[in-house]
Amino acid sequence: MRVLTTAEWRQQSQLLDERNRLQGLLEGLRAAATSRADYEPHDVSDDEAAMQADVIEARIAGIDGALERIESGVYGLCRACGTAITETRLEALPTTTSCRECA
Repeated sequence: MRVLTTAEWRQQSQLLDERNRLQGLLEGLRAAATSRADYEPHDVSDDEAAMQADVIEARIAGIDGALERIESGVYGLCRACGTAITETRLEALPTTTSCRECA
């Protein structure tokens, strides 16, 4: 395991916090859907909850990818051109894989 820079450690910590928050939301959506399914017929709110769950799962996948890039030492590098992604962009979009020019 490589040693993280201070910036990488901070970003990793923030990403893990956000991942945990999203995981809690996802578990809540699933629990609510399961309990409703036992007592109520299918309705539009079930479809909305499923769409919300899909969005949350996609965000978690993006966070997991960013965490993998931090661990492998390529976090903050544009996948398209290889240049460094600005710190401002990473703060705004911590799961981004592209610099502003390649986005």
